[in-house]
Amino acid sequence: MKNIYLNTGTLHEVFNELETSFDGVLNSSNNEFKLALDTDFIKGNIDAVTFINGITSFQVNMTFLDDIALSIESPSKSSILFAYCTEGYFKHSVGISGPKSTLRKHYSAIVTSTASVNTILHFKKNSAIQFSLIQVETAGLVHTINDPLLSHLKKTFLNNQSNFNYQGLQNIKIAKKFSQMNSISDKGMICHVQKKDIIQSILNMEIDNHTDTLIRIKRAIKRSALNHINDLKTKYSVIKNYAADSIYSKVITSKNRIFIK
Repeated sequence: MKNIYLNTGTLHEVFNELETSFDGVLNSSNNEFKLALDTDFIKGNIDAVTFINGITSFQVNMTFLDDIALSIESPSKSSILFAYCTEGYFKHSVGISGPKSTLRKHYSAIVTSTASVNTILHFKKNSAIQFSLIQVETAGLVHTINDPLLSHLKKTFLNNQSNFNYQGLQNIKIAKKFSQMNSISDKGMICHVQKKDIIQSILNMEIDNHTDTLIRIKRAIKRSALNHINDLKTKYSVIKNYAADSIYSKVITSKNRIFIK
């Protein structure tokens, strides 16, 4: 078992740390990073691109030759992480002793957290895995203040609950978007703009996918609350009517007694 600790920082700092720690080969330009690793326990590539509005995309294609626990320093509370597995599987936990969830091929996950606890990714020996990550930082950057996409992401995944955790089958349209991004042949700024458009398109799809679900949940909660209120009103009305009937009955009985007497 190998334990690897990765501190947060700028993308440049993270990739430099990976290159130094694992004797990798790093190429970077136009806010894009390509890292090749070939060690006794990790082989493969990590590609990443970061955009001015706080969005970063990672493409990971790795083979692990030993059991690996990758500990990633906790991101900010305003961060949203989208994960998409296209080959193999890996496990995820919040903290080394936290419950583990498995992200398998063709599945995706969305995670936000207010806890200041490291995220742990668990990889099995002799396993090949391919997955993509999109990390969105929704606050703290000048260019994120008036960005409508980030505003919608915050409203959908951060403002409604403090810890959003979803896992399900990957949207086929999103999978096609990643394939489209991997097939881009242009270079330089044109490539960068095309990737940005695709990533933003994926995020808009995620907003659409989860907005209706959240609305249904809100409506269900609202209906439950209204039903509870109506139930209380009904019970109150029954009690009130019973009390009124009881008082009225006593008055009538009393009058009858007076009348009889």
